[in-house]
Amino acid sequence: MNTLALAAMRLPDGTTLGHSTATGLVVALYVALLGLGLLTTIALVFYFHRRQVDWDGRKRVLVARPWQAADALGMLVLLVGLQSGTAILLAVVRKFAHATPSETAQLLMQTLLLHWLGLALVVALLAWRRLPWHTAFGMAWRSAGRGAGLAALFFVAVLPFFWFYSALYELGLRWCGIEPELQQVAVTLTGSQPLGLRIYLVGIAVVVAPLFEEILFRGIMLPALARRVGVGRAIILVALLFAAVHLHVPALLPLFVISVAFSLAYLYSGNLLVPVLMHGLFNAFNLALLTALR
Repeated sequence: MNTLALAAMRLPDGTTLGHSTATGLVVALYVALLGLGLLTTIALVFYFHRRQVDWDGRKRVLVARPWQAADALGMLVLLVGLQSGTAILLAVVRKFAHATPSETAQLLMQTLLLHWLGLALVVALLAWRRLPWHTAFGMAWRSAGRGAGLAALFFVAVLPFFWFYSALYELGLRWCGIEPELQQVAVTLTGSQPLGLRIYLVGIAVVVAPLFEEILFRGIMLPALARRVGVGRAIILVALLFAAVHLHVPALLPLFVISVAFSLAYLYSGNLLVPVLMHGLFNAFNLALLTALR
């Protein structure tokens, strides 16, 4: 999910988000966050310079995670298989029901087959390999408070970069004759839904999906690729894959940028909980903006 100059974007039904009466307040808050993000970025640059962070040591920790190239390939096959399985199931339902399921029904199928089943398979893999979460992903639950603080700090710091490249990318798309539109999943999540269903879908977007996707991309693929091609190239490759699997052209560059930020946060902290929380904040932030602007 991404935010591309939301006040100027349109929903698939043609509604312009900028027509919302809350646009002025939302834009003001967004600008304030961008200013805070710039200040945070400057502060982090000075902090890292003074502390002289041992990045080589952090790279060694990442590469030492117990994941091989075969694991990365297996996760990619799993992801493609789950996405393909969801598409096949939808096609079967359309054929036998002689009707296309609603966007909400499609999203529910996706959460069951992709996120819940995928997460269950990852947990089964950890149990089969007898890998505790700390060994596999550096997840130290006792330091969850510090992880949450780092996640919030890094999330705010990346906002100016995310906004800049999103705006630049949107200009490029418009120049090429492509009208940026929001992902259908974002529209469905912020549409009119029963309260219980909305709570479930928001929980998926803010908790389950970030956990599953970060385990796959940052937890398993990143260290496995880093061992083969180096940390820098691995971060780029994972970011490309992360952007590509979302299957949404207007979000490719913004998702690439945010993926790089997630990877750098994992590299620095050594705790996968940090990018998971960043990812959850990212989705929650976009959902809140969309809800306010509708």
